[in-house]
Amino acid sequence: MLQRRKYRMSSPIINIINSGFTWLIVALSVAGYVVTIKRTGQRWSLWILLATGWALLAIPYTLLLMGISIGRTEIVAIWLSSYLLVMASLLLLFLKFIAIVRNRSK
Repeated sequence: MLQRRKYRMSSPIINIINSGFTWLIVALSVAGYVVTIKRTGQRWSLWILLATGWALLAIPYTLLLMGISIGRTEIVAIWLSSYLLVMASLLLLFLKFIAIVRNRSK
């Protein structure tokens, strides 16, 4: 009988994947900031908030990969602040789109 191999959330493979994806999104956010400056000449703060939020989310995974353990309360605080920053960047994105649409309709 074949046994399935179970992967827990603390599995190194899961941590590698999570860390890689979160740092990739940080890099894409920084690239979006640079492209926005080059194309529009404007500095949109939503890109900075988005990159910061995802970088905060990547820190626990990176520390786990380095073998450094973090307490549960610290992880929850980091995740909560990360989610709040990402939500704030989405709010700024919607506000920016509203401003763009209003300027085009004039």
